[in-house]
Amino acid sequence: MLEPSAVNTPWGRALGVAAAVAATAYSTTVIPNQAANFMHLLAFGIMLGTNVWNTFFVGLTMFKNMPRQMFGRVQSKLFPMFFALTTGANLLLLGSLYLAPAGLAGAPQNAVAALAVSAASNVANWLFIEPKTTGLMFERYAIENKPSKSAADEADIKRLYKQFGMWHGISSLNNLVVLAATVAYGWILAGRLSL
Repeated sequence: MLEPSAVNTPWGRALGVAAAVAATAYSTTVIPNQAANFMHLLAFGIMLGTNVWNTFFVGLTMFKNMPRQMFGRVQSKLFPMFFALTTGANLLLLGSLYLAPAGLAGAPQNAVAALAVSAASNVANWLFIEPKTTGLMFERYAIENKPSKSAADEADIKRLYKQFGMWHGISSLNNLVVLAATVAYGWILAGRLSL
């Protein structure tokens, strides 16, 4: 199996995002304003595009075309990356507004609110809800894959299925909040652009 390069690690990627935030933050002293604006738009495009693609295309396509447990295992690998990427892009958007010459006070408050709501929802999904949901799923898979199941196992499967459904629903709702807040921010951003 190929090993990723030393910089292609979660810490390396986080450092890259932090460097982008820092570079954007001091756009008037480190990089030209146009470059900072480009990075801001790029972060917005990544956040919106990734969310739309994952929510409406990738997940549904795999769900309809893969065995249930295989689908769950693939999603358990994709979701942490999805939530990390959208959270990073979200924080880059907020950070670049905060560190811009006018600061958050110079940004429309509804824009800041939309980004703050989406950041909170992204972080909750990434760090708390997704790990809990995935853990319940794998716990259920372990029982389902036993060669023979007792009545207690069947009861555990039902209990875990119900808990998984609840947490999956919370995660899906959070994801829709992120999508709605991102679209709202895009609308605000579009009102400030001139082509």
